[in-house]
Amino acid sequence: ALRERLIKTCRDGQKAAKQAIFALHRGDSAHALKLLNQCEKCVANDLMPILHEEPNLRGGSFSGVMEEYVEGMLFYTWLQPTRNGDGNNDNGGSELPSGRILMHDELKLPVSPEEYLGGLCDLSGEIGRYAVARGTKRDRDAVKVCLDTNRSMYMALKMIGRLPGNCNKKVNALSKSVEKLERVMYELSLMEMTGRREFASSMEDETAAAEGNEKGED
Repeated sequence: ALRERLIKTCRDGQKAAKQAIFALHRGDSAHALKLLNQCEKCVANDLMPILHEEPNLRGGSFSGVMEEYVEGMLFYTWLQPTRNGDGNNDNGGSELPSGRILMHDELKLPVSPEEYLGGLCDLSGEIGRYAVARGTKRDRDAVKVCLDTNRSMYMALKMIGRLPGNCNKKVNALSKSVEKLERVMYELSLMEMTGRREFASSMEDETAAAEGNEKGED
């Protein structure tokens, strides 16, 4: 009975974290933060008491919620704006993501190292989708922040060596994300040189798929 209750409650927490990520892509940070707080309350008030009764249930569905929460919190913090003050680029001095990555001990919930690393790797996909959205606006500075972040994460994870759980597979996906963002930057550079205004990237298909998933979650 405890297992069934945990699985059912995990769905609520994970849905809140997923919807927070969708809200961040729409630019609605305030709603995203409310949803992330909702996820925190679900874990702290509903899920942790179950784990105190049956510690062996940690993992599986519960770890899935925690990874989604980590991904959402990292993306929220990474997106918090910093001003691009020169105003001479195509983005007209718009606000850029801070690019800051929350550390494991800055999160409110008791996240395991494996859950943190899993959420960190998943963050790269959200950054990639954000990069494509900014690429269509010819915002080369924002795309560069995306590339620098994913490249730094990849190098840091490679330096760690062997990672727990399925994190090694996620690092391979992170490597591909870096390659795709390098292509986006290259295409934006070509647009600047040639005066071409139409932007197209292989990552746009992934963005469209993510938007389709968002509609399915609503």
